[in-house]
Amino acid sequence: MSVLFRNCFRSTCLVLFVCLFTSMVSAETATLIFKNGKVITLDSKSQIAEAIAIRDGKILAVGRNAEMKAFQGEQTKVVSLDGKTVIPGLIESHVHALRAARGELIQPHQELNSVAEIQAWIREKVKEVPPGRWITVPRTDITRLKERRRPTPAELDAACSTHPVYMNIARKNVLNTRGFELIGIRKEGDTLAGAKVIFDEAGKPLMMEGGGGAISKLIPRETVPPEATREALKKLHAIYNSVGITSILERGSRVDEYREYELLKEQNELTVRMTMTIREQLRSAEAVREFTKKLGLITGDGDDWVRVGPLKISVDGGIHWGSTRLSEPYGEKRIKFYVLEDPDYRGDLAYSRELMAEIFEEGQKLGWQMCCHATGDGSVNEILSALEEVNQRLPVKGRRFCITHAYFPSNESVKRSHNLGVCYDTQTYLFYRDADAINQVYGPSWVNRFMGLKMFVDAGVPVAINSDHMNGFDPDHSMNAFNPFLALYIAVSRRDIYGDVYGPQQKLSREQALRCMTSDAAYISFEEDKKGTLEPGKLADLVVLDRDYLTCPEEEIKQIKPLLTVLDGKVVYDAAQDSGT
Repeated sequence: MSVLFRNCFRSTCLVLFVCLFTSMVSAETATLIFKNGKVITLDSKSQIAEAIAIRDGKILAVGRNAEMKAFQGEQTKVVSLDGKTVIPGLIESHVHALRAARGELIQPHQELNSVAEIQAWIREKVKEVPPGRWITVPRTDITRLKERRRPTPAELDAACSTHPVYMNIARKNVLNTRGFELIGIRKEGDTLAGAKVIFDEAGKPLMMEGGGGAISKLIPRETVPPEATREALKKLHAIYNSVGITSILERGSRVDEYREYELLKEQNELTVRMTMTIREQLRSAEAVREFTKKLGLITGDGDDWVRVGPLKISVDGGIHWGSTRLSEPYGEKRIKFYVLEDPDYRGDLAYSRELMAEIFEEGQKLGWQMCCHATGDGSVNEILSALEEVNQRLPVKGRRFCITHAYFPSNESVKRSHNLGVCYDTQTYLFYRDADAINQVYGPSWVNRFMGLKMFVDAGVPVAINSDHMNGFDPDHSMNAFNPFLALYIAVSRRDIYGDVYGPQQKLSREQALRCMTSDAAYISFEEDKKGTLEPGKLADLVVLDRDYLTCPEEEIKQIKPLLTVLDGKVVYDAAQDSGT
């Protein structure tokens, strides 16, 4: 080859390389660059960056300020963070947002923490409810009432005797005297079909188990137009954005609710990404097949905005209701607290081990990720045994079977979970509000492993922390509060609402806790390649904070406020605009 030819060849290659490089840079020009910040990437190396570049709803690059110049063009908007901290968009992995939106339209939620607060709420309600109409007290739990018991009819009478008053709490219906009279219960010996009435020592009705059907016939059922529900849901999503939430998992819904989200997406009105858990109490493999065929959906259907998650069944009850399935009998303290009878009662179990295995196997064959509501250690043990049976015929690991709640993990159950590839989602807010009652009623050994997050993390078992938000629009005072920074504070400090620490060995580091609301939460819904960390190619969902999550005083974690929430590369919440400044 001649020197002239070689030189011509090199020149041609150089020109082609420059053209190709220029084309690549042009194609990758960022629309938005954040610089001068502290970007907590949560990548595999836990790197902290200075800047992040975004284009077309995805992350182009993360790194030093100087490195972002390669992605800056004439149309690029550059925002200086002035040292502010950036985290991945937070994933609220257990909410019932549609239910909360609908409920808020029917009756706004009010957090009630004592009998006195219940009475005060009733007195205010009397002023707006027409005479003779029923007053229904918002849900609260006896674990959260100062008195740690249900209110009595006499206490409800003291608040209102002109209207019938009804309250459902811990699987018991409590009514005032007027309410009991309207359903025909006045004295000991009076009965109501489908109900077991408990009388006091004077022979007056105190509370009853069951009878909800008779009461519901007397209380007009309120309906909400779909359009109003959608507007309320959009408002709630905006509140989620204001606390840094960019993705949610609706954790127990129907297909019509999935369609509501599809409609919001089509109308370009979604400000959160949503993965929906479909809940159905299926009782056989055939029922799983028929339900799946009728539904026409399966895990993974949808897109980055609205998608189908797992198929869920409820295996036991709850600690608030006195029906959580335990590995031991309830015993005297718990029987008295929940007003039960059988000292050998261990809690509810809706499925046998054999039936669960049948349903899990069929669901897996059809392509479902499966999920179970299980609050007690007894129910978790039964689920794991059913999965171990299925695993002998059909590998379970890799299918990311998820148990939701699981309040009392043990080293043994966590080890079994790791072997099966089981994931968990659980609620730190319940620890915050209920740990004191668990300590008193269940005992120290139970409260020390209540919400035992470190046990999961140390064993390499993916665990997401969340709220189980179901009523109310207040991030700090809903049922249950959905402020993610409160959730992170609880996971890091193990402090309850009274400031007491239980099970300090279960504390997480700040990074571990944050991963439980980002990368682990993404993993349990098969989305870890798209979100949960701030890395090139992933969705541009991120939050700019008003202080440094990693270094601020521990008590300040729950006070952290987002300054900006960015979803798909677009600002969906701006604290400056929200405050009017």
